[in-house]
Amino acid sequence: MSWSRTLKIRQMLRAQIESGEDIGILFSDIRGFSTYTKQKGDRAAYRLARVHDGILRARIDEYGIVVKSLGDGIMAAFEDPLGAIEAAVAIQRAIRERNRDNPAEPIDVGIGVSCGLPVMSDLDFIGHSVNLAQRLSDLAKGGQILVSDRARKEASLPEGFDYLALGERNLYGVGPERIFEVMWLKEVARVSDGRDLLTLVLTEEGTIVAEFAKDVRSGLRDALSELRRVRPKEEGLIPALLLRGIAIIAERLLRPSWDEGAVPREQPIDRIELHYRGGRLRLRTPDGALILNGVSKDDAERFLREVETARGRGGFE
Repeated sequence: MSWSRTLKIRQMLRAQIESGEDIGILFSDIRGFSTYTKQKGDRAAYRLARVHDGILRARIDEYGIVVKSLGDGIMAAFEDPLGAIEAAVAIQRAIRERNRDNPAEPIDVGIGVSCGLPVMSDLDFIGHSVNLAQRLSDLAKGGQILVSDRARKEASLPEGFDYLALGERNLYGVGPERIFEVMWLKEVARVSDGRDLLTLVLTEEGTIVAEFAKDVRSGLRDALSELRRVRPKEEGLIPALLLRGIAIIAERLLRPSWDEGAVPREQPIDRIELHYRGGRLRLRTPDGALILNGVSKDDAERFLREVETARGRGGFE
């Protein structure tokens, strides 16, 4: 986008805010970026971030402006929340196509959208709506678009799209907020693990899409590793042993039931085996496996029925 067009849009957004008209705010966040950086190195992470930025900027420029790059994400502003949502859908579709062409190195992007009247400086936007959009992007799984209640009320989705109510969440630094997901995939059924870290979505195209939550384990592991290094001379023998024991147990509990890099984000159902037993739904592909823990029997059976129906029809199209 040219600087003159960016300046024109910024002037328009400033005029809107001063007249009391809500603008749309979007945040994106790459899922698992910290883990990817640790495993692949800084150069590989930089290349992945560049790919992410290129995809997002091309779609954002059609509807609004990029406010700033965050390394593993982007902040953008739009004339209204519908423009932000339309950009978010275009982004997720482009990421989906990119992942189909690069199944061994997928990008998972969570997007949050809100609206309001932020304070606008020369280079940035500040305020509740900005904080809310960022918290929503933190909460979103890879492939998800989460929207605030206010943005939902102001943005009527075009035919073929809908909102899914996810209930009220207490967002850090924001407080309780009703949250909605934009249903941009033509989905038939979905199932999530008990901790809502992983969702499987069955699409009308006869594929299953895996949506991963943000990688919260990396920071926790760092803290736990510090616990394991506690010295008896400093803390006392018994407290030190207890802290180390807590760290070992917690690390086992935090151990993921999947390798995020091992399974392509989208697979046709004829390449997938699904099995349910004792609250565990296992998805196996030629490339690896995923295990969803804490899945209810009813949810698992409902999802498996829809998958079998899709197989019988060769998809839903």
